[in-house]
Amino acid sequence: MAINRFTSRFKTRTDLMDSITPNNVVQMNADVPHGEWKPASWLPVVWQNERSKDYFVMSSGKVVSFDASGRIVPSGLLRRCLDATQATDVAIDYDANDIAARVVDLTTGDFVASAHSVSVLDFVNAAVDNGWLRGAKATNLAEVKALAKEFISAPVGILSYDVYAWAGDNPGALHFTNYQKQHLIQFFTAGQFRMPHVAAASAVSDADGAMDLIAHADLAAMPRYAGLVMASAAVGLRFTRSVAGHTSRTPIAVSMTGQTPRMRSEPELVRKAGDFFVDDEAGILILLSDSATAKPTFFDSVSYFTYEDAASALAVSTQEKFIHFVGECRPGDFVTFDALSNMVRRSTAIDLTGDDAADAVEVLAALELAKDFTIGRVVDIITEPRGLLERVRTEFSGDEFDATAKMPGSATAGFSDMITLSEQKVADQLVIVNVKL
Repeated sequence: MAINRFTSRFKTRTDLMDSITPNNVVQMNADVPHGEWKPASWLPVVWQNERSKDYFVMSSGKVVSFDASGRIVPSGLLRRCLDATQATDVAIDYDANDIAARVVDLTTGDFVASAHSVSVLDFVNAAVDNGWLRGAKATNLAEVKALAKEFISAPVGILSYDVYAWAGDNPGALHFTNYQKQHLIQFFTAGQFRMPHVAAASAVSDADGAMDLIAHADLAAMPRYAGLVMASAAVGLRFTRSVAGHTSRTPIAVSMTGQTPRMRSEPELVRKAGDFFVDDEAGILILLSDSATAKPTFFDSVSYFTYEDAASALAVSTQEKFIHFVGECRPGDFVTFDALSNMVRRSTAIDLTGDDAADAVEVLAALELAKDFTIGRVVDIITEPRGLLERVRTEFSGDEFDATAKMPGSATAGFSDMITLSEQKVADQLVIVNVKL
């Protein structure tokens, strides 16, 4: 008798013409994401190109967000609303440049007709009037801040290049007939970016009594000065704030009674009364004293520019043109943005109320906001000039030439364009930030 050992079961294919799951991958690497993005038509002009006379509303490197209509706007607009202390604080200003550039007025939907300011209250309510936000208008500051977070998103990226004032939504509705140099724009969601480090707009002064003494023995014992042969009466005085490097833009000046101040390039060169050396990294002023254990009797004060915390009034950035890093920072610091879409160190300070329940809510809210607004980390701080660039002979070094004409090298004392073209107080530092959004 035959034995059947085959026990398998057959199945016929029936899916040859069946539907399949559509491809849902747009792009694998989204550091430069794909999309058809446009700037908001109501953004005020920030600067004008001198040669082409074109107007620009955002600069390369600025931190940007989406508004509720899906247009690209500076993230600083959100910060202005959230940091406002009253509903009448200004969100945006329209001026003669906006009239000339035919910028659309956010509050009217027509071209800007006259110079005026838009308060944070009118700013968010205009978003409601334009149909970008649903619900009732804001009537107080708390409602302004709530609507602002609905109107302007948390940061989504860093601008790839300068953005022109919006030319119009379609070829038949251009603000200037047949004139459109830029349509869609692009931003980065990851990468390393460098920017000039902003110092305080004005100098501060440390008087003799405010600076702590470092006696000669303690100064010479510091590993920082190991191996140096300093004068036996050289002492140190500690600055009370962070010190920006000595440049023509941020000079350091020492005031003395009966002596002529002479800045030296090395601490070993401090040999006579009146000589001084500024160690800006360590925040120490080295000079010759009457005694190795006492402050110089002839020293009065020192004037200098400083890097203060971004919350300080000294460190508020004053120009929206170009990207900058504002305030003190160190490698490893978390980075967020300020009201002008510049980068700043993320603060961890929380103003607690004293009530345990309220404190807990405030801490959680602050941590959540910090997480949403964190855009990267400081990875390096570069001090210029580098690579002996100051010794490279370059053209247009005369005082009659402005910064745009001077080629980096001897004409700029070795500083790069990123520092010399800035319209803010920049000493000698560039900050490198690693961004990941």
